Amino acid sequence: MAEYIGQKIHTLPTPSAIISQPVLEKNCSRVLQAVDALSVGFRPHVKTHKTVEVSRLQLGQKDRGGKVVVSTVREAEGLSPLIVEGVVKDILYGMPIPASSIHRLRKLEESYPGLKISVLVDHPAQVRALQVAGVRWNVYVKLDMGTRRAGIPHDSPAFGELLACIKESDIGLVGFYCHAGHSYSVCDSEEALSMLRKEVDAAVDAASKAEAQGVSPPQSTGWTLSVGATPTIISTAGAGLPGEVQLKLQTMISFLAGVQEKGMHVEFHAGVYTLVDLQQLSTHASTTAPDGLTTSDLALTILTEVVSLYPRRGTGSGNEALINVGTIGLGREPGRAHPGWGTVSNWRGENDAEFEDVLEGAGWIVGRISQEHGILTEVPRGSVSGVRLGSKVRIWPQHACIAGSGHERYFVIGEDEIVVDVWERWRGW
Repeated sequence: MAEYIGQKIHTLPTPSAIISQPVLEKNCSRVLQAVDALSVGFRPHVKTHKTVEVSRLQLGQKDRGGKVVVSTVREAEGLSPLIVEGVVKDILYGMPIPASSIHRLRKLEESYPGLKISVLVDHPAQVRALQVAGVRWNVYVKLDMGTRRAGIPHDSPAFGELLACIKESDIGLVGFYCHAGHSYSVCDSEEALSMLRKEVDAAVDAASKAEAQGVSPPQSTGWTLSVGATPTIISTAGAGLPGEVQLKLQTMISFLAGVQEKGMHVEFHAGVYTLVDLQQLSTHASTTAPDGLTTSDLALTILTEVVSLYPRRGTGSGNEALINVGTIGLGREPGRAHPGWGTVSNWRGENDAEFEDVLEGAGWIVGRISQEHGILTEVPRGSVSGVRLGSKVRIWPQHACIAGSGHERYFVIGEDEIVVDVWERWRGW
């Protein structure tokens, strides 16, 4: 795909995933500045993009410990170039460890002396699997923050039973891992900050309960409290809002400092902040502007082609159009604040056709979706002449992590929208 370097967007095959490098770099810088200002650690998640290049940007030039989170073993293996360089030093497998994954992770560790492997547990069976395998990895207990996905509540009998199992074993418990996935449903930065406080409170309480049961923290570092999600971290990035939100942000800064003064280490983790998507725009979690993140923060678009037109076929005799991307290349989730499975951006294609911006009340959205194709519909009005047959349009996806997963690579563009690089994605598990 190197032949596309130096070419304009409209020359790319469809569907294609496109990353704006300037926007990506801005997004990564925003979060690095936030964690540095808070004097907390940072462990970026690489699952959103699954690339060496974006992982490097997430870690930044400053040495913050070289810690990352992965969601698959393939991602961990894909980080090998950065491990060799010494950029990545500690890989956390970001779900409770399956016994079948231990072998590959151990092989990775053996291939790179000095690399630390960290894992999550939320059940005694996982502790026993680690013991049987004879690995000596850093272990975190995964806490359930109410989403009932992975993890156990810190105030549940199951948590006490897990601590008892850990105490009887020889594994090294280093901390507690929280992820407030439901923070994606917040409506403003104040609500996001409240969720961040709940995460830290839960981890602090878990640490207290562990010590009460005779499980001691690492002597050299104390407990590590790994917390965060993109909305909760974005809510700490800047101080643009006055009044109650600003006061709450300052209270959070003092609170985090107080936790760390007690000998515990707070680290943030997040991933989708790199690319941002419509789902994140709907949270209004940023404190740097009254309206939070905007479309100027969306680094990922999906390029697709208008394959057919259906005048007056839609609801209320609205127009519709067929595009050659569906669930596999765009995502599976409709939006909470922005309708449909994606929004046609205001990019002008090779025919200079203008597309109205649905985020301002009018334009085109992906109103229906199938496996390999989607249907553009008008919201609330539009014109078939705006999406001419054969023209290419760029879609802002609802969820960047899912939108990118069906693509083998990203076409990377600069300020002038010329392709400057092609980044290969890690595929599989």
